[in-house]
Amino acid sequence: MSAAAPEFDYVKPTGVAELVEGLRAAGGEGAVLAGGTDLHVKMRIGKLAPRVLFDISELDACRSIAERGEVLAIGAAVRMSEIIASPLVARRVPALADAARQMSCRQIRNRATLGGNIVTASPAADAVPPLLAADAALLLAGPAGQRELPLADFLLGPGKTALERGEVLTEILVPMQPAGCRSGFVKVGRRKAQAISIINLCGSLSLDEAGAISDLRLVLGSVGPTAMRARRCEQALQGVAPKKESLAAAAALAAEECRPITDLRGSAEGRRLLVEAWTLRLLTNLCVKGRVHV
Repeated sequence: MSAAAPEFDYVKPTGVAELVEGLRAAGGEGAVLAGGTDLHVKMRIGKLAPRVLFDISELDACRSIAERGEVLAIGAAVRMSEIIASPLVARRVPALADAARQMSCRQIRNRATLGGNIVTASPAADAVPPLLAADAALLLAGPAGQRELPLADFLLGPGKTALERGEVLTEILVPMQPAGCRSGFVKVGRRKAQAISIINLCGSLSLDEAGAISDLRLVLGSVGPTAMRARRCEQALQGVAPKKESLAAAAALAAEECRPITDLRGSAEGRRLLVEAWTLRLLTNLCVKGRVHV
């Protein structure tokens, strides 16, 4: 005998103020529905049982991709397929488009949203490393009004975020990247499609006129409670003219500083080996894009 389907009220707010007021009135028993690819699963298995669902899938404030001066604002309900198709994303945050392109399958990409990938707070979320590498911030709306919070401060652990009661993510704000910045994203899974990442990583790299590394961001995913900056690796290459030996040593530092676990997808040691190998490959590719021979 199958379990009874969960009962809930369905609301489609027309604006952010109405959404925030609805969440307040629901008293902690409301849930935000965007793409639903994660929420539906949790409701089906009984992990979540909201009394009210607030559908933001067509809420104007969460649906646009627009340049606002030096910032690219991406609505929380923008779908992964729209990220892939956007000329603005391709120009401003190409690694994010690469990450979206490698997520799951076409059907899921047509439903899954950027905001959902962030708020779920999975350590393996593919959209997070490119956004962290770009110093993205989040626009949150709640009973106290709007606030802006760096993505790095929003993610607290597996499934844990800094969202306060009654708050909702409305936009992702990505600052303009430095001229000449090169970026790349890598996803390693047990198969080529429809796989959760064993590891993922994103790097962005800028070179000065002498060919030395002037800025490097390396973000590792699925190797700790949240995606993490590989600070020791970054510091080791700051101001360095990249060579095979220096890149290899920095990749080894990235493997040392990550904090992987063993689970069904891979062992902790296997993840460290993957981080070292793919960090080296990614850094080498970024230097070649910058016309530096290593």
